[in-house]
Amino acid sequence: MGENGILKLGKQTDFQCHMLEHQLGAYTDCNHGQGLAVLHPVLYSHIYKNALEKFNRWAQEVWLVQNAEDGIDFLADFIREIGLPTTLTEMGIALDDATTRAIADSTIITPGCCKQLTADELMEILEECQ
Repeated sequence: MGENGILKLGKQTDFQCHMLEHQLGAYTDCNHGQGLAVLHPVLYSHIYKNALEKFNRWAQEVWLVQNAEDGIDFLADFIREIGLPTTLTEMGIALDDATTRAIADSTIITPGCCKQLTADELMEILEECQ
């Protein structure tokens, strides 16, 4: 049901992290869920200020904390607690500069996010995920 598009009708949706992970998976053959676990907290730390009200609400409703920064930290802690990797290194992935650049440059960014990330910003995110 979630993938048939009905729930998204009339709404802008954000799939930047998924698009970045799809390219990461294409270059490394990594597990999609693990890749998302590594990418989401880092990506959120790059975009939350562009939708501070929404991220604060997310932090309050999901993690019962008052602000976005704490919510992102709680997300990272939860990922760690349930045994998912928090770095690409933990996944056995070591990206060289050329591969990191290729992933960033080939990621198709879809509209809908509070901040449209550039290829350079995607590269920074991938580097922080190492």
